[in-house]
Amino acid sequence: MQGCTGQLMTRVKKGDVLLFGCIMDSRSGSAVEMYHECGYDVIMIDREHTALNDETILEHVRLCRALGIPAMVRVADHSYHEFNRTLDQAPDGIMVPRIRTRADAEHVVNTVKYPPLGQRGLAASTCPIGKYMGWRNVTDQVAYVNEQLVVGIQIETAEALADVDNILSVPGIDMAVVGNDDLSMGMGITGQLDNPRYLQALETIIAACERHHVLPGLAGGDPTWVRYWKDKGMRVFWCAADVVSMWDATRKAITAIKASLDAEASPTSPFAATSKEQSRHVRSSK
Repeated sequence: MQGCTGQLMTRVKKGDVLLFGCIMDSRSGSAVEMYHECGYDVIMIDREHTALNDETILEHVRLCRALGIPAMVRVADHSYHEFNRTLDQAPDGIMVPRIRTRADAEHVVNTVKYPPLGQRGLAASTCPIGKYMGWRNVTDQVAYVNEQLVVGIQIETAEALADVDNILSVPGIDMAVVGNDDLSMGMGITGQLDNPRYLQALETIIAACERHHVLPGLAGGDPTWVRYWKDKGMRVFWCAADVVSMWDATRKAITAIKASLDAEASPTSPFAATSKEQSRHVRSSK
């Protein structure tokens, strides 16, 4: 099955709400299976803030492709080397953090698109994006990938916020996701996501995205937060991370167990009710 299937671009163009599960820590494909089986729309594989290497990312992307769930990869920097090695593994999209200027956005598009839209190098039959000799010819590959690759950027600096209209007007940008912590820090209100200045900044970004037909998004998994910003126009939500889910579930489990152990012992077995119900069922069935 080819990578960069086009299913993600189709949903982006429709303006669908997309719920992302992020892989930050897991080297195992179980995280991909978890998100797929739980009903997430897209998997974000992160290498900006993780130790995931190229081989791990390749295997995660390959499993996403086999399961039919789109994958994006957030890269670590803006270099040609980083973009090309990542995109040759055939994800459905790329996410580029810490965009500051229009020139940054133009560099991204120029580096990830094949000529004539950019300067990306062509790996034909030798890697996943070349489908291991699966294309009829390289012309088909170039045209298809140029059209179907989702290009995402992050608006997470004060400089980007000040010039957001200019940045989002760059042709070829499909998605813009807010980095809450970095943007609030750049605005001098670190972590104050309910600050009126921050709320206004998010609405400014949404409006700019709408003007330039770019899908807006942000991180956050609280259901009330997601619903509020969905109603305001956000469409992309990074609402889970593998390591966070593991920590949260483990903490809740041990807290509940310790609370149970510390509670006064009940004179009645917790299984008594179940046993009585089973006995009644046996008697009534005779």
